[in-house]
Amino acid sequence: MKMIHFLLALIMCSVAPSVASDSTPDPQAQLEKVFRAGKSYTLEGMTLYVEKIVNGKLVFSPPLPATASLGAFITPVDAAASSFQEAAGRSPRKLIDGSGWSETWRGSGVYIHVANAAEMWNGAGNAPAAWLNFDLGKIYNVSGMYVWNYNETGSWSARSVHEMDVLSSIDGKTFTPMGSYTLEQAPGIDDYRGQTISFKTVVHARYIKFDIKSNFMGNDVSGLAEVRFANADEKAPAPGVVVWNPKYSHPQHPKLTLGQPLAGAENIVYPSDAGILDVTKAPYNAKGDGVTDDTAAIQKALNQYVAGGEIVYLPNGVYLISDTLKWPTGKDDSGKFTSLQGQSRNGTIVKLKDSCPGFDNPHRPKSPIYTGYAPAQRFGNEICNLTVDTGVDNPGACGIQFIANNQGGVYDVTIVSGDGQGLIGLDMAYTDEEGPLLIKNVKVVGFDTGIQTSHALASETMEHITLENQNVCGFRNDGEPVSLRDLHSLNDVPAVQNNGGLLTLIDCVLTGQGKASALPAIQNGAGLLARNIKTTGYARALENHAGNSTKVEGNDILEFRSQDLIRLLNTSQVTLGLPIKETPDLLWDDPKTWAMPQQYGAKTDDGQDDSDAIQKAIDSGASTVFLPRGGYHIGKTIILHGKLRRLMGGKAYLMVAEPLKSQNQPLFRLEDSSGVDSQPPDVAVERMFTDFSNGPFCFIEHASKRTLLLRQLAINFQGAAAYRNTGTGPVFIEDIVGGAFTFKNQQVWARQFNSERQETGSHVINDAGTLWTLGFKTEGGGTQLETKTGGKTEILGGLIGDTSSGKLAPMFVSTDSQLSVTISEVCFNNDPFDKWISETIAGQTKLFGNKDPLSGLRLIFFEGHK
Repeated sequence: MKMIHFLLALIMCSVAPSVASDSTPDPQAQLEKVFRAGKSYTLEGMTLYVEKIVNGKLVFSPPLPATASLGAFITPVDAAASSFQEAAGRSPRKLIDGSGWSETWRGSGVYIHVANAAEMWNGAGNAPAAWLNFDLGKIYNVSGMYVWNYNETGSWSARSVHEMDVLSSIDGKTFTPMGSYTLEQAPGIDDYRGQTISFKTVVHARYIKFDIKSNFMGNDVSGLAEVRFANADEKAPAPGVVVWNPKYSHPQHPKLTLGQPLAGAENIVYPSDAGILDVTKAPYNAKGDGVTDDTAAIQKALNQYVAGGEIVYLPNGVYLISDTLKWPTGKDDSGKFTSLQGQSRNGTIVKLKDSCPGFDNPHRPKSPIYTGYAPAQRFGNEICNLTVDTGVDNPGACGIQFIANNQGGVYDVTIVSGDGQGLIGLDMAYTDEEGPLLIKNVKVVGFDTGIQTSHALASETMEHITLENQNVCGFRNDGEPVSLRDLHSLNDVPAVQNNGGLLTLIDCVLTGQGKASALPAIQNGAGLLARNIKTTGYARALENHAGNSTKVEGNDILEFRSQDLIRLLNTSQVTLGLPIKETPDLLWDDPKTWAMPQQYGAKTDDGQDDSDAIQKAIDSGASTVFLPRGGYHIGKTIILHGKLRRLMGGKAYLMVAEPLKSQNQPLFRLEDSSGVDSQPPDVAVERMFTDFSNGPFCFIEHASKRTLLLRQLAINFQGAAAYRNTGTGPVFIEDIVGGAFTFKNQQVWARQFNSERQETGSHVINDAGTLWTLGFKTEGGGTQLETKTGGKTEILGGLIGDTSSGKLAPMFVSTDSQLSVTISEVCFNNDPFDKWISETIAGQTKLFGNKDPLSGLRLIFFEGHK
């Protein structure tokens, strides 16, 4: 004891401030500057390790006995259960995948589990009895088990298993009883060390079964957090601090003067009077020099407007930070309508300091950028055109913890760990009620997991994703409906783990290296549609543990479903496979050439009709018309024509005014212009949101042969239509929410297409057109999508969110058309759609439905085409 007190005295002297200060030093911060978990000190021959730092106090421990005291860990290769809470992604594979489970410090040999329920298994229904069956992969001599019981905080830890019988088998068919065992209730804390249990005799077995009899809660479901078994023939390695060896070189960033354009990169710049909050200008005064701590300056800009539609702008430079940048929150704790915008993806760098206090503990994740928590009110949050670098020696860091709802996302962003350490690059599993949102053109390098999602609400769409050099897996889904196209993975671990929900995975290239040669590229334990997947360097493309457990041989997947198909009048067994076109990539004009309504008399938020000012800006001949942040009243239709290529808001807010509010007219109409030279073929309307007005009006009418791009729009009208067309020009939809959409004789490509805010009628109508959708989300009653007059519709993933009026009409209607649907339905009130598909061909109609109640998630795979 004296030795420890002496050591602590030396330590406190080493961190005491050398200069007097008016402010009292934060003991926690002072200690974290010097000490890291796992750091060892030797005093008079005794070695002590820093276990953790709590409330400004160091907690030391001598080397503790390794958890695997009965023998080295045997990690099962598979786990099955009598049931699990699928809507929350709490599959039995959570017990063997290491989620939420790790050493107190790297090499300690002492394993703990966090108190995050999303990282555990629990059964479904209300019965505490359940069974679990573990496949060890081969026959072992097994001497015992290591069990971390259900460790959720509060009273929920009473779901912990209390009594169970254990059985063993060699062939998985005939099981022999091994005795009854009593477990301890988990404490519901983040550093729970679990329980070690010796079997009454060493057993020769490949399969171990738990027959659970009771828990500590009574009639609620039972649960567990993690399970390993003891190898009687192999000892666990001795404890010791393990030095981290990076897989790749430290990332190098361009050396630019502040705001200097990066050759070959995008150059996102705005006019000085555009209402953009430049963090390098007064009163924020960030330096972006890679030396000055810019945390406070950037946070001040983020706090400027709470849910007010702000774009916080970072010119090219390196912005060093030492704490989390947080989205501003209001009285309802719902930070929203906030964008963090860089000048270029590779030139704007947000870099976490190396060995940064607070980012050292893998059991307490912390992110340099955090956009908020549930409930699902985080509308319009965006991160664009920048790089996040989590630095060196920050093992508790997640690159970005992101949430957005209805509209929002991460676009053109790189997330990189300076040394490969860290938990998750893009973390969307830390909170429930994620999405719908869009993740596009995102690259993650390093971290244990590249991108992670979880929970059943509300859906995520991803496209053009690159994942490299992860430590555990590339992309992991634990319960979300996720639509993912064009994933490129380079890894020596599985590229994809799908443990819950619905994953729609298409057009992917998964490259394995090193130890990947013994692994599958995709590990699946839930709903999956995989199409056009090419793999190299892996043992096989897919290891499937869901549905009918269909085995897929070979390195490529043409098309695979984990669930049975619904077919009515047509007989196709594969998806429709409509041609896919990329969203047009419009050039960013020189801001000196832009026009703004303020130049023509518009004054935001003053109640006047701004329609004429916006029209004059368009008529000026400028190819880009920009609406700075603020409110605009629209009282008559604005014509998009001439040389206009881009009508763009700076999170502008549109309010419908009379007389338009009472008319069957659009706010905007895209028209062809006769006699106009070099009329641009593509026109974009983007980055605006509307009020919640109701009426006969419509947001936009497409009366042109030109291509229309609708992007980053929140069309919030209650009952009013979002889109209709009288022309035949193609339309691209990307990351928008709105009410009713009608497409007639058109080609439509949609990514993150969210149609809601109505209870009757059809949300989306495809009349004689071609509609391809990656990530389709709806809520409300009525028919969610109707295809007629020979139309072709393909839905690749998404979510149908029910309301009590869901039973009034079929979810999908196809009349003399072709329809392909892969989607999930979530309902928590036991009143889901009971009519799923109505298909009519040449006057013959067939209906498919399901009258079973639903409190959770279910999957729909339908093919109705030739």
